[in-house]
Amino acid sequence: MGVDPAPMFEEVTGELVRESLLPVGKEGARELLKLLALGSFYEGLDPSLRDPDAARDTCVREVLEAAGDSVEFFTNHGHAEDGEDADFLVSGFHWNSLAVTLYDVCLIGVTPERLLVAWRFEDA
Repeated sequence: MGVDPAPMFEEVTGELVRESLLPVGKEGARELLKLLALGSFYEGLDPSLRDPDAARDTCVREVLEAAGDSVEFFTNHGHAEDGEDADFLVSGFHWNSLAVTLYDVCLIGVTPERLLVAWRFEDA
């Protein structure tokens, strides 16, 4: 007996995910992981995201290092269109939302051996 997907994910297919993702560099991946951990898409980003925080920054570094050396990162955050100059910690941004009734931003890291998925969802 299979499990029915939640209604907000019924239309999320592998093709939709591939079409909605943009490549992002390692520095951008660091910013995105911080964004996914703090702040709100509605209330705005936590201003401390731009400030150094030893515990948070160590955690982010360790998570990304665990993905491996040959990792390629992808996101649906719209500023990835800006390439290496992307700033993912801006207060206003767009993204390719994948869930029907949720706002979502993701960071996906892919290697031949590993997959890292960090995704934040908020009710619309």
